[in-house]
Amino acid sequence: MEKIKNFLNKENYTKVKLAIVVILAIVASVIFEYGFYTKYIDNSYDSKTRMLLVAMIFAFAGVHFVLKLNEMYEWIYKQRYKLAAGFLVFVMLFKLSGSSIVNFNDQFQINSDDNRFHPLLGFARMVRTDEWATSTLYILSQGVGADQFQYFDDELRGTKTDMFTLVNSPVKDILMIGKPFQIMFLLLGNDRGLSFYWYIRLVAMLLGSFEMCMLLTNGKKRISLCGMLMITFSSATQWWYCMDTLIWGQIILLLLNKFMQTNKKSTKILCGLGEIVAITSYIFILYPAWQVSFAYVFLAIFIWMMIRNFKNGYKINWFDCATIVVTLLCVGGLLMRWFSLSGDTIAAIMNTDYPGERREIGGGATILYAYFYNLFFAYKYCPNPCEASSMLSFYPLPILLSVVYIIFNRKDKKHWKFLFPSVIVSLFLTVWCKWGFPEILAKCSLMSMTTAPRATIALGTIQIYMLIYLFGAMQKETKWFPRIASYILPIFATAYMMYQAVVTCNLPGYFGFVKILISICLFGIAIFGIFNMNNEKIKHATLYVIMFIALVTGIAVNPVIRTTDVIYKKPICSKFAEIRSQEPDALWLGDDTGIYLNNYMVANGLRTIDSTNVYPNLELFELLLGENAEPQKKFYNRYEHMNINITDEQTHIELPAADNMLIWLNYHDLEKLEIDYIVVKNDMNERGYDMNFEKIYEEDGLYIFKPMYEEEQ
Repeated sequence: MEKIKNFLNKENYTKVKLAIVVILAIVASVIFEYGFYTKYIDNSYDSKTRMLLVAMIFAFAGVHFVLKLNEMYEWIYKQRYKLAAGFLVFVMLFKLSGSSIVNFNDQFQINSDDNRFHPLLGFARMVRTDEWATSTLYILSQGVGADQFQYFDDELRGTKTDMFTLVNSPVKDILMIGKPFQIMFLLLGNDRGLSFYWYIRLVAMLLGSFEMCMLLTNGKKRISLCGMLMITFSSATQWWYCMDTLIWGQIILLLLNKFMQTNKKSTKILCGLGEIVAITSYIFILYPAWQVSFAYVFLAIFIWMMIRNFKNGYKINWFDCATIVVTLLCVGGLLMRWFSLSGDTIAAIMNTDYPGERREIGGGATILYAYFYNLFFAYKYCPNPCEASSMLSFYPLPILLSVVYIIFNRKDKKHWKFLFPSVIVSLFLTVWCKWGFPEILAKCSLMSMTTAPRATIALGTIQIYMLIYLFGAMQKETKWFPRIASYILPIFATAYMMYQAVVTCNLPGYFGFVKILISICLFGIAIFGIFNMNNEKIKHATLYVIMFIALVTGIAVNPVIRTTDVIYKKPICSKFAEIRSQEPDALWLGDDTGIYLNNYMVANGLRTIDSTNVYPNLELFELLLGENAEPQKKFYNRYEHMNINITDEQTHIELPAADNMLIWLNYHDLEKLEIDYIVVKNDMNERGYDMNFEKIYEEDGLYIFKPMYEEEQ
């Protein structure tokens, strides 16, 4: 027994035990692969890459039993930026990402399959069409064909399209300073570019949130780790996937704080360069729904940060002024170039019915308490988890407890500087989300540019900041609730918050008895700990419970996939590439193929007229509809997913859903549009039209036809 105890002691035989952990991790990964994954999850293929990933996960878990935890995590903390860089190199080396593009494997030509058409871990999320069926395809399209990464390209919509501003794709231009996450597409191609683009956002969210929480807690690592996980693995963050607005807003504040705290001129210059990137990146997001609401959150922190730094002795000098001026001039120069290139695009967007004419007055948000049932979204099907997702905010506890803290400790003004502006912004956003503003106030505050559901994400984020701040500020001697109150109030708080979650849940039958019971157990424990955060032991236990809830909520949302082969290795893709090389300017159309195949064609470098209209192609509808174009403007003057059905009826358009347009296109109008190729799921020559179609390709349920116009017949 003494020898066993001596061996198990973490100070002895460390190298031997680490070797044993590695061996056991490899064995466990093999068992996981053949005893579980290929047996119960996906029996199509085994994967050495998956076994490597699983072995690494098991090994990381195993070292907790070998190394001293304090020393291990202190080492991780000190090496966090090197580890992050190593992680990014690793995912690019193996071409890994978290995209759901493997959904295309089930959309067409399903009889051609490959192991790289399947997730390595997790499940592809069909509901995230804005990612896998639209934005990711636009980005990938820029790296295909002869003229790659053009600012204006004609593959999307089949006509000249601004690929930078609203499409959010990489281009060869200095403006990429404002989109650094996409830089690897230009340098390393689509596979590794997608890997970097996907995981650099996760890394930036993790590190940025950690550093922000370190700032709020005055360097308390454990509390900051909890805050980092709450922000990064909240349901909203993962289902919308690492919102750039939050990432860059945090970076702007962190760089500004560093600028004010350092005396090194070289560091100040680096902060200025970083601000050029961060500020332009925040602006280039061009999604006011989050930019405006998050701006209020960052304003509260900015006020606290200014007061704190000036009180701690910061004095602005000529060098600081010069650095700030140069930074702003550089940002202004980049914006001027952007407006010179994309002015017409921005004007076109602002003149659309949506989003240009959107004028909101707020109110009606129903997801403020959604974190109770967000816990299950990654594991139990939900029709639209993105729209039903919230931040893991414990709303409204942070507001109420901040007010209690201020009242109980009113003589200690130290923490007022953060809590007071945060409470004001929280109440401002609460009113907007729940009840709304008068129209004039909505316009003056710019909140008319956002919606109540989107603003709840910003409200939830500042709740996390406030809660983490309270955890950091709370001491044993801090005036707080009497013990009996801290034991009773959590019961009422949990009951009230759970009740609100149940009555505001818009998912009939989803939040049933078992889920409610699980949520009550987990959140009840966390809420009890929050009310007793002045007790150090309870505080630390509570942090671990909240970290567990955060990881369970978000870590399994997105899959892990390898390569972009599902976009470029389907059988029809070879024909796409062949025709594209011979006729790069050919104009394509998908007949009754939906947005999936239409945008898939764009990703393969084809000029596709019925791909998603990120802003309206007015010339197209004027050509098709003639004098009827203006009366039907409301149908197409907006962001639209387009679907074309070729028919022998008169050309007309319908709007089955707000962002989905159906065009019934008379086959004679194919010549008017100068369509060169049609992708379709049946034989065009069996429809009885008085026009011939040359069959170019047929395989596994997909056809390519070339219309034979009169001069060609």
